[in-house]
Amino acid sequence: MEVSISDSGRPATERAAEFRPVDFLRKGHSQSGDLYNAPGSALLILNQPIEDAETFDRIWQHTSYRLCADGGANRLYDMVAAKYTSQTLEYLPSIVHGDLDSLRDDVRTYYLSRGVDVSRDPDQYSSDFGKAMQKISQKFAETPNVQRKVLIHGSLGGRVDQGIGMLHEMFREQLNHPALQMWLFSESSISFILLKGTSIIHTPMSEAYLTPNVGILPIYGLATISTKGLEWDVKDWKTSMGTQVSTSNHIVADRIAIETDAPVLFTVERAPELPA
Repeated sequence: MEVSISDSGRPATERAAEFRPVDFLRKGHSQSGDLYNAPGSALLILNQPIEDAETFDRIWQHTSYRLCADGGANRLYDMVAAKYTSQTLEYLPSIVHGDLDSLRDDVRTYYLSRGVDVSRDPDQYSSDFGKAMQKISQKFAETPNVQRKVLIHGSLGGRVDQGIGMLHEMFREQLNHPALQMWLFSESSISFILLKGTSIIHTPMSEAYLTPNVGILPIYGLATISTKGLEWDVKDWKTSMGTQVSTSNHIVADRIAIETDAPVLFTVERAPELPA
């Protein structure tokens, strides 16, 4: 898709990146005509509680390669045990990977008995997130020029250092693997990185998957942004931590256009209850 949203002196027309967060929350086919559980979609389950089982089920169904990062396997096992009377084959991950210092013995035994690959990387200079991303990038290495989506189930509601560290690792992996598109599903929001250029975010508010609440956060450095489709649109607006940031903005259109000259984090709140 080609769009023009500013008269700033930058090229008036450019190829836009497109984001469809609602597609991950729907059941079945997306409005764009493709299925978001295409062979190139992965789910990375971190070692944090899975409290919203319905949302987790939706994003699970929209992926084909599911990796539990170390203790993430405990979280998956416990979620299924709490939701169902017995474990089900529907929630067997493709692999459990990490340094395995958090993996419980009963969980390891359970998944091994069902043919799940459990592999250990003892490297103490990389996090379980980084180890998991190495596995995912290897999985998709055969088609390096095809954009793949990595859905991350994690939390921003616990320790501040761990939450900021996760956003840092998302950015690092986005830069290291340009063909991967990183999506974070945290307690109540969906967040992803907008790289330099123009991005179109599809936000069909009438479908009630999202609330109007959004933020555009310059956590990776100074940026200049222009927007269309928000209650408080801006044009050639400089944003940085410590000066001015666009938080608590509101969606007023079914499609948002954001132009930025540097990477920023975009976040949108999910509806408290997903439509059936």
